[in-house]
Amino acid sequence: MIFIHESESVISAVERHSKKNGLYLIFIDGAYAFTVHEDVLIKHRLLKGERVDPDRLRAALEDEELQKAWSDALRQVGRRPRSEKEVRQYLKRRTYEPPIVDRVVTRLKEHKYLDDADFAAQWTEQRIYSQKKGRRWVKQELQQKGVAPATIQEALDQVPVDEEERLAFELGQKKWKLTSGGILDKKRKTAAFLMRRGYSSAIVSKAVRRIAELAPDERRGEDEDPDMWDWPDA
Repeated sequence: MIFIHESESVISAVERHSKKNGLYLIFIDGAYAFTVHEDVLIKHRLLKGERVDPDRLRAALEDEELQKAWSDALRQVGRRPRSEKEVRQYLKRRTYEPPIVDRVVTRLKEHKYLDDADFAAQWTEQRIYSQKKGRRWVKQELQQKGVAPATIQEALDQVPVDEEERLAFELGQKKWKLTSGGILDKKRKTAAFLMRRGYSSAIVSKAVRRIAELAPDERRGEDEDPDMWDWPDA
């Protein structure tokens, strides 16, 4: 914690940080007081010989905290797209106070670095097309990331059902070929696999039936479980 004298003080020295570019060490009345970013230094005229009152120092320190939170947030959204909830949780873990978090989030939105609709669209496309996950899986992930239900639905609606069916079929074919047993065993195991990947029972049913019909040299005539395709989509 930085101690601020309740009286006017004098900045006795200003030194560049020896290891971190853009940071400066501020000395008040001959003793080290705190470190600030160059932008804060300039904004508050924290120059050698300046006389500063407590309110001016508090304002400078608040801006420094805001600058640090902003830099931390930029690093987070720079690694990959983030939802607003993710950024808020991250800044909270970094022990920033709610007013600082609110200001940073607002600024991120203004600069288009934070947009839940864009985030949900990118996340959905990556999960469905690259990882071949079903929309139930994607919906659950986006819910956990704090994206609004309407925004989630809008992102999912951008994926045609026939595309999801195609991806489920391709994934199911690979699973089928690696699965041992009779045709009923293969149907069960392939269906269970696709359900775990987040595909709906309707898409799973269609994919598995088509795979079974196209599978060469499979034993036919085995009784099919009548409840096989009645699994819930929840």
